[in-house]
Amino acid sequence: MRMLRLLTLAFAAGAIVLSAQTSPLTPEQRAPFHGPYSEPEEPFRLVGNIYYVGAKNISSHLVTTPEGHILIDTGTVEMTPVITGNVEKLGFSVRDIRIMLSSHAHFDHVGGHAAMQQRTGARVMAIRQDAEALEAGMDKSPLGDEGWAPVKVDRVLQDGDEVRLGGTILRAVWAPGHTPGCTVWTTSVPDAGKIYSVAIFGCGVPNAGVKVVGNEKFPALVDDTLATFSKLRMLKPDVYVTGHPRMLFAGKIDRMKAGERPHPLLDPEGWARMLNDSEVNFRKRVQAERASASPGR
Repeated sequence: MRMLRLLTLAFAAGAIVLSAQTSPLTPEQRAPFHGPYSEPEEPFRLVGNIYYVGAKNISSHLVTTPEGHILIDTGTVEMTPVITGNVEKLGFSVRDIRIMLSSHAHFDHVGGHAAMQQRTGARVMAIRQDAEALEAGMDKSPLGDEGWAPVKVDRVLQDGDEVRLGGTILRAVWAPGHTPGCTVWTTSVPDAGKIYSVAIFGCGVPNAGVKVVGNEKFPALVDDTLATFSKLRMLKPDVYVTGHPRMLFAGKIDRMKAGERPHPLLDPEGWARMLNDSEVNFRKRVQAERASASPGR
């Protein structure tokens, strides 16, 4: 019954904000996020004290400490009972979540923030540009998609700020482009006698369909996105995870659950390869937009 009440409240909150904000996505484009992407995934220990508590293809991570826990991303409104159930399946209590963070302010990553904050009493923290979106309940990114129930931000962060709890340190790396306050969270965790550097990543390029060249709302969008690529190359994570992890996790979840070492996600070259591929595609997109806008076309 508790799960049913949470889901009902989440849908009610979502209905309020959705009616107030028109989305550029079609119902067909949005359906997977509110449907199969948000379906439950069995939780598991990712690495060290970091656990995956998200859905089939939308991430949420629980970072556990002796002084309480940190939750990174709350997913869609449909995921509130999913995350709550997954935290409890792992033997933790959602009431011990002290801090809530986000990778970026889009409906499929912060849609459950208000419900989870009410459930946990956790302090919400975010980099300023996305903090403004969280408090407004509006997508203030180039996508400008559906909104969410507004949530008060208790601590406004800057690039490089650290979030500390129970001996764990998470560092905020500001990576604008996908959203103005997109944040990569980095940390180091001990695991089976090895220290792993970890990046929790959700900061890709502006969404498909968004005009990037000469965007009136975000005139520096191209430069900001390219600068983010250069900045993120400075990171050298042993393990990284993404906001939509289905492809990254394919064939590896059972191995992670079994505690296989070397770690199934260990790929020292994977981070640079992912960034390089993404930048190549983004530059092609920019070139195509500029070509289509040139005189004589």
